[in-house]
Amino acid sequence: MKWEESEQYDAGLDFGFFNNSLTFTVDWFKKKTNGMLKTMSIPSYLGESLPWGNVGDMENSGIEFEAGYKFRSGDWAFNVNANISYLKNKLVRLGNASGFEAYDNVHQIGNVSRAEEGQPYPFFYGYKTAGVFQNQAQIDAYVNSKGEKLQPNAQPGDVIFVDNDGNGVIDSDDQTKIGKGDPDWTYGFNFNASWRGLDFSMLWSGAIGNDIFDATRRVDLRYVNLAEEMLDRWHGENTSNSMPRFTWDGGPNHNNQVSDLYIKNGSYVRLKNIQLGYTLPEVLTKNVFISRFRVYVAAENLLTFTGYKGFEPEISYGTSSGIDRGYYPQARTFTVGCNVTF
Repeated sequence: MKWEESEQYDAGLDFGFFNNSLTFTVDWFKKKTNGMLKTMSIPSYLGESLPWGNVGDMENSGIEFEAGYKFRSGDWAFNVNANISYLKNKLVRLGNASGFEAYDNVHQIGNVSRAEEGQPYPFFYGYKTAGVFQNQAQIDAYVNSKGEKLQPNAQPGDVIFVDNDGNGVIDSDDQTKIGKGDPDWTYGFNFNASWRGLDFSMLWSGAIGNDIFDATRRVDLRYVNLAEEMLDRWHGENTSNSMPRFTWDGGPNHNNQVSDLYIKNGSYVRLKNIQLGYTLPEVLTKNVFISRFRVYVAAENLLTFTGYKGFEPEISYGTSSGIDRGYYPQARTFTVGCNVTF
Protein backbone atom coordinates (compact mmCIF):
# COMPACT_ATOMS: atom_id res chain seq x y z
CA MET A 1 0.00 0.00 0.00
CA LYS A 2 0.96 3.62 -0.43
CA TRP A 3 -0.58 7.03 0.16
CA GLU A 4 -3.50 8.02 -2.03
CA GLU A 5 -2.54 10.58 -4.68
CA SER A 6 -4.71 13.44 -5.83
CA GLU A 7 -4.45 16.06 -8.54
CA GLN A 8 -6.61 19.15 -8.52
CA TYR A 9 -7.32 22.01 -10.89
CA ASP A 10 -8.84 25.18 -9.52
CA ALA A 11 -9.82 28.51 -11.08
CA GLY A 12 -11.54 31.35 -9.32
CA LEU A 13 -12.45 35.03 -9.44
CA ASP A 14 -12.79 37.43 -6.51
CA PHE A 15 -14.67 40.73 -6.84
CA GLY A 16 -14.85 43.62 -4.38
CA PHE A 17 -16.97 46.77 -4.73
CA PHE A 18 -17.57 49.92 -2.68
CA ASN A 19 -14.38 49.59 -0.67
CA ASN A 20 -15.02 45.82 -0.33
CA SER A 21 -18.40 46.34 1.28
CA LEU A 22 -19.83 44.10 -1.43
CA THR A 23 -17.83 40.98 -2.32
CA PHE A 24 -18.38 38.10 -4.68
CA THR A 25 -16.38 34.92 -5.32
CA VAL A 26 -16.76 32.17 -7.87
CA ASP A 27 -14.57 29.09 -7.84
CA TRP A 28 -14.41 26.05 -10.15
CA PHE A 29 -12.55 22.90 -9.21
CA LYS A 30 -11.85 19.41 -10.49
CA LYS A 31 -10.13 16.86 -8.29
CA LYS A 32 -9.12 13.32 -9.14
CA THR A 33 -7.97 10.84 -6.50
CA ASN A 34 -5.76 8.03 -7.79
CA GLY A 35 -4.96 4.84 -5.92
CA MET A 36 -7.91 5.24 -3.56
CA LEU A 37 -7.63 2.98 -0.53
CA LYS A 38 -10.39 0.39 -0.26
CA THR A 39 -10.81 -3.29 0.45
CA MET A 40 -9.76 -5.50 -2.45
CA SER A 41 -12.01 -8.11 -4.02
CA ILE A 42 -10.69 -11.62 -3.48
CA PRO A 43 -12.54 -14.95 -3.74
CA SER A 44 -14.38 -15.82 -0.51
CA TYR A 45 -13.18 -19.42 -0.67
CA LEU A 46 -9.71 -18.22 0.35
CA GLY A 47 -11.09 -17.78 3.85
CA GLU A 48 -9.14 -14.59 4.49
CA SER A 49 -10.29 -11.13 5.52
CA LEU A 50 -10.34 -8.65 2.64
CA PRO A 51 -6.99 -6.85 2.31
CA TRP A 52 -6.66 -3.13 1.68
CA GLY A 53 -5.03 -1.78 -1.46
CA ASN A 54 -4.71 1.22 -3.77
CA VAL A 55 -7.30 0.01 -6.24
CA GLY A 56 -9.76 2.85 -6.89
CA ASP A 57 -9.92 6.19 -8.72
CA MET A 58 -12.46 8.91 -7.94
CA GLU A 59 -13.28 12.24 -9.59
CA ASN A 60 -15.04 15.24 -8.03
CA SER A 61 -15.80 18.47 -9.83
CA GLY A 62 -17.97 21.42 -9.08
CA ILE A 63 -18.43 25.13 -8.72
CA GLU A 64 -18.84 27.36 -5.67
CA PHE A 65 -20.36 30.82 -5.32
CA GLU A 66 -20.11 33.17 -2.36
CA ALA A 67 -21.45 36.69 -1.89
CA GLY A 68 -21.27 39.06 1.05
CA TYR A 69 -22.30 42.56 2.06
CA LYS A 70 -21.37 44.57 5.15
CA PHE A 71 -22.67 47.95 6.28
CA ARG A 72 -21.92 50.27 9.19
CA SER A 73 -23.49 53.61 10.03
CA GLY A 74 -23.26 55.14 13.48
CA ASP A 75 -24.40 52.55 16.05
CA TRP A 76 -25.74 50.27 13.32
CA ALA A 77 -23.73 47.47 11.77
CA PHE A 78 -24.66 44.34 9.91
CA ASN A 79 -23.20 41.86 7.46
CA VAL A 80 -24.72 39.11 5.40
CA ASN A 81 -23.00 36.23 3.61
CA ALA A 82 -24.43 33.53 1.37
CA ASN A 83 -22.79 30.60 -0.38
CA ILE A 84 -23.89 27.78 -2.63
CA SER A 85 -21.87 24.97 -4.18
CA TYR A 86 -22.50 22.28 -6.76
CA LEU A 87 -20.68 18.92 -6.64
CA LYS A 88 -20.54 16.19 -9.26
CA ASN A 89 -19.04 12.92 -8.08
CA LYS A 90 -17.99 10.03 -10.34
CA LEU A 91 -16.30 6.72 -9.65
CA VAL A 92 -13.67 6.33 -12.36
CA ARG A 93 -12.27 2.92 -11.39
CA LEU A 94 -13.51 0.53 -8.73
CA GLY A 95 -10.62 -1.88 -8.91
CA ASN A 96 -12.35 -5.22 -9.52
CA ALA A 97 -13.06 -7.26 -12.63
CA SER A 98 -16.79 -6.50 -12.87
CA GLY A 99 -16.59 -2.72 -12.39
CA PHE A 100 -19.43 -2.73 -9.85
CA GLU A 101 -20.05 -3.78 -6.26
CA ALA A 102 -23.14 -4.06 -4.01
CA TYR A 103 -23.28 -2.23 -0.68
CA ASP A 104 -25.48 -1.69 2.37
CA ASN A 105 -27.67 -4.66 3.09
CA VAL A 106 -30.93 -3.59 4.75
CA HIS A 107 -33.04 -6.01 6.81
CA GLN A 108 -34.17 -8.81 4.50
CA ILE A 109 -34.73 -6.79 1.34
CA GLY A 110 -31.08 -7.04 0.26
CA ASN A 111 -28.43 -4.57 -0.88
CA VAL A 112 -29.82 -1.12 -1.54
CA SER A 113 -26.76 0.76 -2.84
CA ARG A 114 -24.14 0.09 -5.47
CA ALA A 115 -20.76 1.31 -6.64
CA GLU A 116 -20.29 1.30 -10.40
CA GLU A 117 -17.70 2.84 -12.66
CA GLY A 118 -18.96 5.99 -14.37
CA GLN A 119 -21.65 6.59 -11.71
CA PRO A 120 -21.84 8.60 -8.47
CA TYR A 121 -20.28 6.78 -5.52
CA PRO A 122 -22.45 5.18 -4.32
CA PHE A 123 -26.04 5.31 -5.61
CA PHE A 124 -29.31 3.55 -4.77
CA TYR A 125 -29.99 0.50 -6.90
CA GLY A 126 -33.34 -1.24 -7.33
CA TYR A 127 -36.54 -1.56 -9.34
CA LYS A 128 -38.54 1.26 -10.85
CA THR A 129 -42.28 1.19 -10.18
CA ALA A 130 -45.36 2.47 -12.03
CA GLY A 131 -47.91 2.69 -9.24
CA VAL A 132 -50.20 0.09 -7.69
CA PHE A 133 -52.54 -2.40 -9.38
CA GLN A 134 -56.08 -1.21 -8.70
CA ASN A 135 -58.00 -4.27 -9.96
CA GLN A 136 -57.58 -7.68 -11.60
CA ALA A 137 -58.26 -6.29 -15.07
CA GLN A 138 -55.20 -4.06 -14.78
CA ILE A 139 -53.08 -7.08 -13.78
CA ASP A 140 -54.38 -9.10 -16.72
CA ALA A 141 -53.61 -6.23 -19.12
CA TYR A 142 -49.99 -5.84 -17.95
CA VAL A 143 -48.41 -8.25 -20.45
CA ASN A 144 -45.31 -8.59 -22.61
CA SER A 145 -45.14 -8.81 -26.42
CA LYS A 146 -46.13 -12.49 -26.22
CA GLY A 147 -49.28 -11.73 -24.26
CA GLU A 148 -47.85 -13.23 -21.04
CA LYS A 149 -48.52 -11.56 -17.72
CA LEU A 150 -45.48 -9.67 -16.46
CA GLN A 151 -46.54 -10.18 -12.85
CA PRO A 152 -48.64 -13.36 -12.70
CA ASN A 153 -48.50 -13.55 -8.88
CA ALA A 154 -49.82 -10.03 -8.35
CA GLN A 155 -53.07 -9.15 -6.60
CA PRO A 156 -54.99 -5.86 -6.55
CA GLY A 157 -53.05 -3.52 -4.28
CA ASP A 158 -49.63 -4.89 -5.29
CA VAL A 159 -46.77 -2.85 -6.73
CA ILE A 160 -46.37 -2.49 -10.50
CA PHE A 161 -42.70 -3.13 -11.31
CA VAL A 162 -41.28 -1.76 -14.57
CA ASP A 163 -39.72 -4.05 -17.17
CA ASN A 164 -36.76 -1.71 -17.45
CA ASP A 165 -34.72 -3.71 -19.98
CA GLY A 166 -37.77 -4.58 -22.10
CA ASN A 167 -37.10 -8.33 -22.27
CA GLY A 168 -40.65 -9.25 -21.26
CA VAL A 169 -39.71 -10.56 -17.79
CA ILE A 170 -39.47 -8.82 -14.42
CA ASP A 171 -36.15 -10.02 -13.01
CA SER A 172 -32.94 -8.75 -11.41
CA ASP A 173 -31.73 -7.35 -14.73
CA ASP A 174 -34.44 -4.69 -14.47
CA GLN A 175 -32.75 -3.07 -11.47
CA THR A 176 -31.23 0.31 -12.17
CA LYS A 177 -30.23 3.60 -10.55
CA ILE A 178 -33.16 4.92 -8.49
CA GLY A 179 -31.48 7.77 -6.57
CA LYS A 180 -28.42 8.90 -4.63
CA GLY A 181 -27.79 10.02 -1.09
CA ASP A 182 -25.37 12.89 -1.69
CA PRO A 183 -26.83 16.30 -2.65
CA ASP A 184 -26.17 18.15 -5.89
CA TRP A 185 -26.25 21.54 -4.16
CA THR A 186 -25.39 22.63 -0.63
CA TYR A 187 -25.87 26.18 0.59
CA GLY A 188 -25.67 28.43 3.60
CA PHE A 189 -26.78 31.87 4.74
CA ASN A 190 -25.28 33.87 7.61
CA PHE A 191 -26.58 37.15 9.04
CA ASN A 192 -25.13 39.30 11.82
CA ALA A 193 -26.40 42.65 13.10
CA SER A 194 -25.70 44.92 16.05
CA TRP A 195 -27.06 48.16 17.47
CA ARG A 196 -25.42 49.67 20.49
CA GLY A 197 -25.35 46.85 23.03
CA LEU A 198 -27.66 44.52 21.16
CA ASP A 199 -26.37 41.85 18.80
CA PHE A 200 -28.18 39.27 16.70
CA SER A 201 -26.97 36.42 14.49
CA MET A 202 -28.39 33.45 12.63
CA LEU A 203 -27.08 30.70 10.38
CA TRP A 204 -29.12 28.74 7.83
CA SER A 205 -27.91 25.74 5.85
CA GLY A 206 -29.47 23.27 3.46
CA ALA A 207 -29.14 20.84 0.57
CA ILE A 208 -30.90 20.18 -2.74
CA GLY A 209 -30.91 17.08 -4.91
CA ASN A 210 -30.28 14.40 -2.29
CA ASP A 211 -32.48 11.33 -1.89
CA ILE A 212 -33.19 9.31 1.24
CA PHE A 213 -33.71 5.57 1.26
CA ASP A 214 -36.36 5.15 3.95
CA ALA A 215 -35.39 1.91 5.70
CA THR A 216 -37.09 2.74 8.99
CA ARG A 217 -39.74 0.04 8.66
CA ARG A 218 -38.47 -3.36 9.83
CA VAL A 219 -39.85 -5.71 7.19
CA ASP A 220 -37.88 -8.60 8.73
CA LEU A 221 -39.93 -8.48 11.96
CA ARG A 222 -43.60 -8.89 12.70
CA TYR A 223 -45.67 -6.92 15.16
CA VAL A 224 -43.60 -3.74 15.11
CA ASN A 225 -44.71 -0.12 15.16
CA LEU A 226 -45.65 1.28 11.76
CA ALA A 227 -45.52 4.81 10.45
CA GLU A 228 -48.70 6.88 10.35
CA GLU A 229 -48.51 6.99 6.55
CA MET A 230 -49.51 3.31 6.51
CA LEU A 231 -53.05 4.53 7.16
CA ASP A 232 -53.00 5.85 3.57
CA ARG A 233 -52.05 2.46 2.06
CA TRP A 234 -54.08 0.77 -0.68
CA HIS A 235 -57.17 -0.82 0.87
CA GLY A 236 -59.52 -0.81 -2.05
CA GLU A 237 -59.74 0.35 -5.66
CA ASN A 238 -58.52 3.94 -6.16
CA THR A 239 -57.53 4.43 -2.51
CA SER A 240 -53.80 4.74 -3.26
CA ASN A 241 -51.50 4.54 -6.26
CA SER A 242 -48.26 5.01 -4.32
CA MET A 243 -48.44 2.75 -1.24
CA PRO A 244 -49.32 -0.95 -1.75
CA ARG A 245 -51.62 -3.08 0.38
CA PHE A 246 -50.24 -4.12 3.75
CA THR A 247 -48.36 -7.39 4.02
CA TRP A 248 -45.71 -8.44 6.53
CA ASP A 249 -43.35 -10.05 4.02
CA GLY A 250 -44.32 -8.38 0.74
CA GLY A 251 -46.51 -11.25 -0.43
CA PRO A 252 -46.05 -13.38 -3.59
CA ASN A 253 -45.45 -10.18 -5.58
CA HIS A 254 -42.45 -9.23 -3.37
CA ASN A 255 -43.74 -5.73 -2.72
CA ASN A 256 -40.98 -5.13 -0.16
CA GLN A 257 -38.04 -5.67 -2.54
CA VAL A 258 -35.74 -2.71 -3.21
CA SER A 259 -37.54 -0.16 -5.38
CA ASP A 260 -38.07 3.55 -5.80
CA LEU A 261 -40.99 3.32 -3.35
CA TYR A 262 -38.36 3.58 -0.62
CA ILE A 263 -36.81 6.70 -2.19
CA LYS A 264 -37.85 10.03 -0.66
CA ASN A 265 -36.85 13.60 -1.42
CA GLY A 266 -34.22 14.59 1.16
CA SER A 267 -33.85 18.30 0.31
CA TYR A 268 -34.05 20.56 3.35
CA VAL A 269 -33.25 23.95 4.81
CA ARG A 270 -32.41 24.29 8.50
CA LEU A 271 -31.93 27.13 10.95
CA LYS A 272 -28.71 25.81 12.49
CA ASN A 273 -28.16 28.59 14.99
CA ILE A 274 -29.85 31.77 16.13
CA GLN A 275 -28.67 34.04 18.94
CA LEU A 276 -29.67 37.30 20.57
CA GLY A 277 -27.34 39.03 23.01
CA TYR A 278 -26.95 42.22 25.01
CA THR A 279 -23.73 43.74 26.32
CA LEU A 280 -24.11 45.98 29.37
CA PRO A 281 -22.65 49.49 29.09
CA GLU A 282 -19.12 49.68 30.46
CA VAL A 283 -20.10 52.41 32.92
CA LEU A 284 -22.20 49.80 34.77
CA THR A 285 -19.52 47.13 34.93
CA LYS A 286 -16.16 48.84 35.34
CA ASN A 287 -16.75 49.57 39.03
CA VAL A 288 -16.83 45.79 39.71
CA PHE A 289 -13.67 45.16 37.64
CA ILE A 290 -15.57 43.75 34.65
CA SER A 291 -14.60 45.14 31.26
CA ARG A 292 -17.34 43.33 29.35
CA PHE A 293 -20.52 41.56 30.47
CA ARG A 294 -22.79 40.02 27.85
CA VAL A 295 -25.94 37.93 28.31
CA TYR A 296 -27.52 35.94 25.51
CA VAL A 297 -30.17 33.43 24.50
CA ALA A 298 -29.56 30.99 21.68
CA ALA A 299 -31.09 28.01 19.93
CA GLU A 300 -29.62 25.32 17.69
CA ASN A 301 -31.57 23.38 15.05
CA LEU A 302 -34.62 25.44 15.87
CA LEU A 303 -36.40 25.02 12.52
CA THR A 304 -36.15 22.47 9.72
CA PHE A 305 -38.15 22.69 6.50
CA THR A 306 -38.25 19.49 4.47
CA GLY A 307 -40.66 17.24 2.63
CA TYR A 308 -39.14 14.15 4.24
CA LYS A 309 -41.38 12.64 6.91
CA GLY A 310 -38.62 10.89 8.87
CA PHE A 311 -36.80 12.23 11.91
CA GLU A 312 -33.70 13.57 10.14
CA PRO A 313 -33.04 14.58 6.50
CA GLU A 314 -29.33 15.32 7.03
CA ILE A 315 -27.93 11.78 6.74
CA SER A 316 -24.35 11.31 5.57
CA TYR A 317 -21.85 8.64 6.57
CA GLY A 318 -19.65 6.68 4.17
CA THR A 319 -21.28 4.43 1.62
CA SER A 320 -24.50 4.59 3.66
CA SER A 321 -25.07 8.25 2.85
CA GLY A 322 -28.81 8.91 2.68
CA ILE A 323 -29.93 5.56 4.16
CA ASP A 324 -32.28 6.17 7.07
CA ARG A 325 -32.27 3.15 9.38
CA GLY A 326 -33.93 5.18 12.11
CA TYR A 327 -31.22 7.83 12.14
CA TYR A 328 -31.32 9.79 15.40
CA PRO A 329 -32.31 13.43 14.82
CA GLN A 330 -30.06 16.34 15.65
CA ALA A 331 -31.06 17.76 19.00
CA ARG A 332 -32.90 21.05 19.26
CA THR A 333 -31.02 22.96 21.96
CA PHE A 334 -31.91 26.15 23.84
CA THR A 335 -29.18 28.00 25.74
CA VAL A 336 -29.15 30.92 28.13
CA GLY A 337 -25.74 32.20 29.18
CA CYS A 338 -23.36 35.05 29.79
CA ASN A 339 -19.83 36.04 28.79
CA VAL A 340 -17.73 37.87 31.34
CA THR A 341 -14.36 39.52 30.66
CA PHE A 342 -12.42 40.86 33.65
